[in-house]
Amino acid sequence: MTREERCKLAIERGFTYDSETGLIYNRYGKHTKSASDGYISINIHFEKINYKLKGHQFAWYWVNKKCAEQIDHINGIRDDNRILNLRSVTHQQNQWNRTKAKGYYFFKRDKKWKSKIYLNNKEINLGTYNTEEEARTAYLQAKEIYHKI
Repeated sequence: MTREERCKLAIERGFTYDSETGLIYNRYGKHTKSASDGYISINIHFEKINYKLKGHQFAWYWVNKKCAEQIDHINGIRDDNRILNLRSVTHQQNQWNRTKAKGYYFFKRDKKWKSKIYLNNKEINLGTYNTEEEARTAYLQAKEIYHKI
């Protein structure tokens, strides 16, 4: 079953969404809770099969009447499904907002820190640095330039 079909089925089954609070309610008026991964999840039982649907996908569909490739939580809080906190992004754009910087590493041969960033599956070398902090700063500055959403 496609994501759009799951969204439509959830609506048929009485699920609703409040765009101001970000809460999703079942047909009994109870709001759904976070799953173990921190995201809100909807379970829809149909023809002896239990389908799962992420709350942010349902919220996006509820408001926009179409599915998005991926949904990004702007503030990084997985269960904050207010529509003003959600945006449609590509997979690559969704990877840009990870909290841990992965664009630098210690290069043993030269005993220096190297910094790099990826854009459209191409590596851009940002230079070699004496300290981890310098490499991290170079990466974060490049991230602001190359990974704007």
